[in-house]
This record gives sequence, C-alpha cells and structure tokens, in this order.
Amino acid sequence: MKLSDRTSGILLHLSSLPGSSCCGDLGQGARDFADFLQAAGQSWWQMLPINPIDGHHSPYASVSAFAGEPIYIDNQALLEDGLLDPEDVDWQPSGPLERAAFSAARDYRKTRRHKAFERFRNKQGGAKYRAAYEEFMEENRSWVMPHAIFCSLAEDYGTFNWTIWPDEKIRNADPLVLEQVCIDKEERIAYHVFLQLLFDVQWKEFRNYCRERKIGLIGDVPIYVGMSSADTWANSRLFQLDEFGRMERVAGVPADSFNPDGQRWNSPLYRWEKHKEENYQWWLTRIRTCLRRFDALRLDHFIGFYNYFSMPGAPARDDPGAWIPGPADDFFDTVLTEFPRTAFIAEDLGVMNAGVHALRDKYGFPRMNVFQFSFDYRKNTDLTKEWTANSIVCTGTHDTTTLAAWFEELLEDRKKPEPFWDFEYIFRLLKRYVPGTAEYQRQLGVMQPVLAERWKKLSITESGEISRDSLRWAIIQTVLDSPGNVAIFPMQDLLGLDRSARMNFPGHAEGNWTWRLDRKSLTGELAHTLGELTACFQRNRS
Repeated sequence: MKLSDRTSGILLHLSSLPGSSCCGDLGQGARDFADFLQAAGQSWWQMLPINPIDGHHSPYASVSAFAGEPIYIDNQALLEDGLLDPEDVDWQPSGPLERAAFSAARDYRKTRRHKAFERFRNKQGGAKYRAAYEEFMEENRSWVMPHAIFCSLAEDYGTFNWTIWPDEKIRNADPLVLEQVCIDKEERIAYHVFLQLLFDVQWKEFRNYCRERKIGLIGDVPIYVGMSSADTWANSRLFQLDEFGRMERVAGVPADSFNPDGQRWNSPLYRWEKHKEENYQWWLTRIRTCLRRFDALRLDHFIGFYNYFSMPGAPARDDPGAWIPGPADDFFDTVLTEFPRTAFIAEDLGVMNAGVHALRDKYGFPRMNVFQFSFDYRKNTDLTKEWTANSIVCTGTHDTTTLAAWFEELLEDRKKPEPFWDFEYIFRLLKRYVPGTAEYQRQLGVMQPVLAERWKKLSITESGEISRDSLRWAIIQTVLDSPGNVAIFPMQDLLGLDRSARMNFPGHAEGNWTWRLDRKSLTGELAHTLGELTACFQRNRS
C-alpha cells in the first residue's frame, strides 16, 4: 500500500471502536471494522496515537512516546491463551454505547491483567506471549525498561510527576540507584514489561489481519511528549528543563481560529542541539517503533521541525513567545538515511510559512487538505481546485467539529450581517453533486463518459433532492473527486453525526476523546454506498 496510489480510507481511533468493557480494543471490534473497510472498498485505516492516554484521556500527552496503551489489550485473546478464565470475560461493565468510559474500563481490565501476569509468571498459559518474549525484548529493551521502571516508581510515589519524587537520585535517573530499583521492584517492573509484551503480540496479530484484507494503517506521531513521562525522566538532557526538571520553555502555538489567545500545551521543548549531537538516536528509535506498527506515519505539527513556538514556563506579559528555528533538513536527512522508504505525511495545517512548505516539498511528503478549512476568510474562491495529487484530502480531522455540525454552523453564519463564509458560493459548488440541479448536469458534461454513466447509477443520487444529507454526501464526493491521492473521512462524517460526536476541541482539556462508534452503524448499506463512491471516483483498492 502506497500513499501515491489513488485510494481512500477512514479515520477511527481504537478507543472509539464498538465492543466490550467500556472502551474499544484490539479484539473482535477491531477485526469487525477491518472487515467493514474491506467490504467498503477502503485501503486505509487512520488512527490517533496508540500510546498510553493521560488523565484527560488524551493520547497526545502520554507517559511514553513508545509504549502502547494497556487498555487496548483484548481480554478474549488472554482467555484463549489460558491467561484468564471464562468468568473473567463473561461479565462486562455496562455503560453508554456512544461514549468510552476510560476509568471504568481501566479498573475492570486492571484486575484481569494482574491475574494474567501471575499465570504468566507461573508458566500457566500464555505460550504465544512467552515464545515472543526474547524477540520483543531485543527489539524494544532501550525504551521498555525505562518505561517499566518509571511506571513502577510512579505507583510507589502516587504520581507520574517525577519532578516531585522525594529521592533526588531517583528523580535524576541515576544509573547506579536504578540498578538497585530493578532488584527491589523486580516484580512490578516485570509486570509493566508484560503489559507491553501483550500489547505488542496482539498488535502484530491485528496488523496481520488488516494486511490480509489489504488495509494499510496510518499512525500519528505527536511532535511533543508529555512532561510527566518516562521520556523526559530518562532523557532529561534532550529537553529544555532546568536542574530541578522544571520546564524552561513550553510548547504551544500563537492565536489561531481554534483559540484566539493561543495555546499552551504544557509539553517541554526539545534541546535540538543535543539531539543532533547524538545523531537523533532517540527519534530514530521512536520512528522505528512506530514503523513496526504502521504502514505510514502522520507527522503531527510538522511546522515544529522547521520552526517551533517557544513560550515562557509561566505566562508573562513581556514574553508572549517566539518562533525558534528547528532542526529542519538536518533532521530529515538523518531520518531518511535510516528509513529511506518511509511514508511520512506532513501535518501542515494552520498558518504555515514558505520555509515549512519548502521543507515538506524537498522530501516529497504529502501535505494535508481539509474541506472545512478550504473556504475560511475567502469569497468566490474554491481552494479545492488548488489541491494537488501529492496530498491527503479529508472532510475533517479529529480536531475539527463533525461535517454535519460544520454545515449547521455554515447555515447559521449566513444569517449574520457579515458572514465568515461565502455560503452561496459553497452551495453552488456542492450542487454539482446533487442530481436534478443545473450544476449537476454541467458536471456530467465534463466527465469522462464511462465515469458519468457510473456516477448516474449511484444509489445516493436516486432521490435527487437538495437536503442537509445530500449536501453532506456532496462534500464527501468533492473530496473523493479531488486530485489528492488519498482521501480520508472521519467515521463521524460518513454517519452524519452532530457536534456531540466531536473527538477533540483543541485547547480544551475536558470533554474530549470519548466518542464511540455504535456497532449497529456498521451497516451493509453504508459499506455498499461507500464502495460505490470509491469505485466511481476511481479510488479502488489495489
């Protein structure tokens, strides 16, 4: 599967999968969705970072940039390998189908993880995990041991905020002291290694399942890491931290359409000069780990590799922040020497400068084009005409509202004395894909005859009525019809869900990440419709 192929796919995070235990996981729900993608003629499954989530359920401020989230481990698979008993999976906690209940899911699974670990230690079941252990440790020891030590210490101290741990030498990750920690906490450290082993084995099985169905996986690599993480604790030299571990400068962005006051991400900035001294080994290990899990990688906040926004550790009126040069060419020359055939996607959304575009284009990374952003601050301008083949085109992202909600905002906005969007112009563009309109007839006239005949037979064109739903499908067709090689749709947009299904609102800590797909929504009718559209706009699976 290549990003240069004309294909399409769906954005849906693991936590949003339907299934058991109040949260999606790597079990039957994941396999069912892969089957749905195959039936719908899709080529890609894009998801958010699969690292451990933070206290606000965000996967973008994880305790590890390398580890997998244990909440995604499938209990049924542990039962099948003798690490759990039937009664451990017969009962499931109840909760709303449309929301992930992370705390309940974690509590439910935690007791079963401990039981599985005890059996594993006593050589009762777990044959496939035991067989994979040596290879897993050989591939991942450099990060899995610091992660496991960090988690066991955080349990003892009651916090992942390592800067307030009472023992200074442990705070500073003194190697001699940590040798003794490994002896004293051997069992707890082994437990956290075990969790990552389970995740790794199950992930490989899941990925093979997708490969058999010709589904490629697109992963997300956040540019920054969480402050309270194994990464900053074990590698403090690589971050802009003072001698006490406090952030000297903070990552963020200046004012934008999401937040007029800008955003403070509470993530430490890198000491890029130190990364360069070490030939970017931390980053190379990180990317290598991601490539064992995904077929293509979305580089979150791509602008930060060219220049990053540096904010003071605490808000200050006389220091609003400044743009600082990033590692740019030197970083990517090193990365692509190590991984010459890697498929990277440059998340270049927001206000970019010419230098960012030049860096992206130098290495041929596909850019991102989002329909919802294509008409901001514009009159009588169709930015979709400027989308290029080497791009990922989508209706929205995990950070935008749903497509149906955006359209409602468009309708409300048109009533204002000075509307933000040019509704009448957008409306005319969308009518190209609504049967019975003059715009539709003109669109048929410029299509290739074979494509025009196929388009006229689409099941979604039978009603021929202008409605919110037909216009939503018109937006989806606009994206499919675009020259961009890869078209991606958040699952919420395909289902026409309202703003309550939004995944994340940038800059807002609470109320995000919990939307969950109802299994009943994965209908044969939806798969057929999406498959028809995919074939019509020649985005067939290879």
